[in-house]
Amino acid sequence: MGAKWIWYPSDFELYHNMILHNRREEYDYIFPVMWHIQRPESVCCFSKEVTLKKEQIVFVHAKGMGYVKIGEKKIAPVNTEVLLPAGTYILGAEVTNLETFPALFIDADEVCTDESWVVHFNGAARKHASCEPAFTEAEDDPAVFPFCYQSIVPKSTEEINGGILYNFGVESFGIIAISRTLDIGRIDIYYGESREEALDEKWAYLREHIPAGDEAYTCRARAFRYIYIRSEKGIPSIKAKEEYLPIKDIASFTCDDTQLPAIWDICARTLHLNAREFYLDGVKRDRWVWSGDAYQSYMIGRYLFNDRDITKRTIRALLGKGPYFQHINVINDYSMYMFAAVREYYEATADVQFVLSIKEQLTYLYEFITSRLDEETGYVVARDGDWIFIDWADIDKDGPLCAEQILLYQVYQSMAVIEDICKDYHEDFGIVGRHHYAASSTNAVPFKTKQKENNYLEKAEALKQNILRDFWDKDSHAFIDTYASGKNHITRHANIFAILYDFADEAMQKEIVEHVLHNPDIDEITTPYFKLYELMALGKTGHMAEVQDYIDSYWGGMIDNGATSAWEAYDPKKHGTEHYNMYGDPYDCSLCHAWGSGPIYLLTRYCAGVYPTSPGARTFAIAPDPGRYTFFDTTVPIGTGTVTIHYKDNHITVITDIPGGTLYWKGQQIPVPPNTEITV
Repeated sequence: MGAKWIWYPSDFELYHNMILHNRREEYDYIFPVMWHIQRPESVCCFSKEVTLKKEQIVFVHAKGMGYVKIGEKKIAPVNTEVLLPAGTYILGAEVTNLETFPALFIDADEVCTDESWVVHFNGAARKHASCEPAFTEAEDDPAVFPFCYQSIVPKSTEEINGGILYNFGVESFGIIAISRTLDIGRIDIYYGESREEALDEKWAYLREHIPAGDEAYTCRARAFRYIYIRSEKGIPSIKAKEEYLPIKDIASFTCDDTQLPAIWDICARTLHLNAREFYLDGVKRDRWVWSGDAYQSYMIGRYLFNDRDITKRTIRALLGKGPYFQHINVINDYSMYMFAAVREYYEATADVQFVLSIKEQLTYLYEFITSRLDEETGYVVARDGDWIFIDWADIDKDGPLCAEQILLYQVYQSMAVIEDICKDYHEDFGIVGRHHYAASSTNAVPFKTKQKENNYLEKAEALKQNILRDFWDKDSHAFIDTYASGKNHITRHANIFAILYDFADEAMQKEIVEHVLHNPDIDEITTPYFKLYELMALGKTGHMAEVQDYIDSYWGGMIDNGATSAWEAYDPKKHGTEHYNMYGDPYDCSLCHAWGSGPIYLLTRYCAGVYPTSPGARTFAIAPDPGRYTFFDTTVPIGTGTVTIHYKDNHITVITDIPGGTLYWKGQQIPVPPNTEITV
């Protein structure tokens, strides 16, 4: 396998999460994050039982200071050559790092650092070490995130108002390098997702003011489509580099809809730009990791490029360590999405090791959520410091909110699954003296001690009965927002959750579609964020043509207004620069927002109809719903493979490179063997 830099689990994510959340800019100041940011551990103990046939000299690389030991005997400082004797013994190192986080690297014939090493700090639980695939050489530094860079050039330049406007053609994220001489003087740079923003020196959201000098100057990485530069005398020359992760798309989708290629492209570009250290909400604003935004990115990313690593990094960053004293992002619903995210990740991957590695944090988060429920009703209620969000919408929040209770229902459901995953496993560590070392395999092994009784399903069922009693309005065929105010106000949100989380049975789902989702008297959803959930509910209940029409009108409308990436919000009633206004400022609307990438998920999950039916897609469904398309070709990632579907003239042709697939088509269930073309 080779040597890897190793560290305490989540330290890598916590460090980069800390750095990321302290670099948001607004105008000429840094905007500190509004929630608690945890730090990585400053001291870490590494150990492993090794067997050396003969003595050898190894170099022990560490990020930090400390010492190497055999058993309890200290033998040398880290970052030096160390003579290791022949024999079997516990090799260890204790490292402290106050600047980034402790990490260790050894690459020798019979000793290599990898996940089989054990790490702990200050007597905490022993765990298998963590690593990232990018850090496998001694000169690598895990504190520097491994982005890639490529040069980009403007599509056009324009002299205007005494400066130069550079148009790069599409939304980008990267670094601007300035070449200058002393007589050029001060340089002012204004970044814009739109032409108007870049030219607005008062309201451009991102800008940099460079004092006079004659040395090359590199700006920090920022989002831009346009850049406007003014200087005191003359014009400096610039070079631009896009900063990105080399994640390759697996999915593709083409059909007889001529708008769709452009829609697919802007959605894919948006997700890629926001797929960085973690899944971000937007590349201009906020550039933070929001759990609700990330939850949608997990789904979309799984169907676009199926990269597990960014999902795991984001989940670890959001979970932190626990115990908790505030909700994730201080939002109740964002804490509860975490459980659905982990359950769905497991269903897609069967990655038991990851679930085991975060089980402690999930338990802490569950205990925090349930400790703040209403004592009498068992409902989620607002406590001091909480933000009951759900969506930017006119929701009656004067009392327990139905949408929050359905999310709590899925928390119980998800915890039942997570507990079942973990109940027969634990991280197995042998013990030698006071030192712990990893078993020969990093796989989990049966855990024979008595486990806590799994009563989550009982809690879910009891909660469900209370929700049906208190929130279901039989006359309106809908869930009301809250019963406390007496208004019986109905919005779409709780009703959508009731469909998506299988809270409502099939008959009730039909009522909700007819009386809520197809009811023009119920306020429309205006954000792409929650609109994705509504379109998922429509796709799930067999209304694919309606979904396709909305994709064309909504995302096609963005493109008609010049979008090269998906926007945070789009209102077809607005015109011109009105689209850029949000939160009271003229350019605060993000024009590259991850939650706008939803059509990729809608087309692959519901139109192509590909989804796992057992963990890791050991079995999976191919249940196409062409809707109004008369033709489509698609490739969809599933498990460790792909499914390719060709639909034309009411005929379906399917081929997959992994076993376990079943084609569901016009009442038929047809097994799809791997590498065998099936036409129906």
